[in-house]
Amino acid sequence: MTDNIFLYAAGALILIAAGAVLLLHRRRGRTRPGRESAYIEALHRLLEGQTDEALEQLKKTVKQDSDNIMAYIKLGDIYRDRGLPAKAAKIHRNLLVRSDLNDRQVRSVLFHLVQDYRNAGALDRAVEMAERLIEKDKRSRAYQQLLLSVYEEKGDWDKAFFYRQSLNKWQKKSDMPLLALYKMQSGIAHTNLNAEREGRIRFREALKLDRTCVPAWLYWGDSYRRQNRDEDALRVWKDFSEKVPEKAYLAFSRLQQVLFDLGIYGEMEKIYKKVISRKPDTPHAHIALAELYDKQGDIEAAIRVCESVVDLFPDSVTAKHFLVELYYEKGDRTGALEMALKTISREMNRTETYSCSQCGAVSGEPLWHCPECSGWNTYLS
Repeated sequence: MTDNIFLYAAGALILIAAGAVLLLHRRRGRTRPGRESAYIEALHRLLEGQTDEALEQLKKTVKQDSDNIMAYIKLGDIYRDRGLPAKAAKIHRNLLVRSDLNDRQVRSVLFHLVQDYRNAGALDRAVEMAERLIEKDKRSRAYQQLLLSVYEEKGDWDKAFFYRQSLNKWQKKSDMPLLALYKMQSGIAHTNLNAEREGRIRFREALKLDRTCVPAWLYWGDSYRRQNRDEDALRVWKDFSEKVPEKAYLAFSRLQQVLFDLGIYGEMEKIYKKVISRKPDTPHAHIALAELYDKQGDIEAAIRVCESVVDLFPDSVTAKHFLVELYYEKGDRTGALEMALKTISREMNRTETYSCSQCGAVSGEPLWHCPECSGWNTYLS
C-alpha cells in the first residue's frame, strides 16, 4: 500500500514538473519573438535612416529584454547623434556596472563611451575610456589609434609623442617627420601659455628629429620676435633658408620684416641670391629678387631676373604676370600690355592657396595638421 502511494506521489510530481516546463516553454514562445522583432525592426529602421522609429523600437526592446546589450548601445548612439552625448554616456556608462557583460561587450561599451565623451568635449574622460580599452586589448591597432587621436584632439602633444614613439618601436618603423610635428605642436602649446623658452626647446627637439620641419623653424623665430630678440630670430630664419632652401620662401616675409626692423633690409638681396645658388630649380627666390629690384627702382634688373624665370620655369604664371607688369611699367608695348594687365589683374590679386592631399581642403597658408581630416603634413602648394 505504501509503495502504491509512493508511486502515485512520484507520478504526480513528474506531471507537475512537466506542466511547469511546458508552461514556461509556451510563455517563452509567446514573448521572445516579440522581443526579437522589436530589435530587428529597430535595425531595419536604422538602415533606412528612420531614427525616430528606431528609437521607439529600441526603447521597447530594452523594456522587454534588459539583457539585450546591443540595444542599449544603439539607443545611446542615437542620442549622441542627436546632440545629446551626456545622455548617451549615461546609458552606456550604466552598462559597465553590470556583472553579466562578457569581455567583448565591455570593450564595445568602452569604445562607444569614448565617442560620447569626445562629442561632449569631456576629453579627459575620453582618454580614460580609451586607456581602459588598451588595457583590455593591448595589441589592437584600432584601439591604439583611437587613444592617439584623442590625445591629439585634447592637445596633449607630449603624451601623443611618447605614445606614437612607443607604437613605432612596437611596429618596428620610424616616422621622424610625424614625431617632429608632434614636438612642434607641443612647442606651440607652450608658447600659447607664454612659456616661450619651453616652446623653443620643443622646436629645437623637433628639428633634431627632422631638420626639414618647416613650422618648427618658423615658430622658433616667432618666439624670439615676441621677446624682442630680433637678432636671434634672424639667425634662425637665415639658418632655415640655408638648410632648407627649397622651402625658404615660406620665411621670406618674416625675414623682410625683421631686417627692416633692424635697419639692414639690404641683406635680403644676399639671402635671395644664396637661396638661388643652393636651390636654383625653385622660382620663388627668383621672383622675390625681381620684386626687390623693382622696389629699389631698378626695373631693368627686375626684368632680367623675371625673364630668366620665365625661361627656366615656363609654367610659372606668377613670373609671366609680373613680367607683363614690369614691361608695362617700363612703357614697352603700351597698348597690348595695358589690355593684358586688364585681363590678368584679377588673377594677380589672388593669393597662393594650399590643398590637403588627403581630403582636398583648401587653405591660404600651409597647414601641418589638417583641420578637416586630421592628416599630417598633407598640404601642398
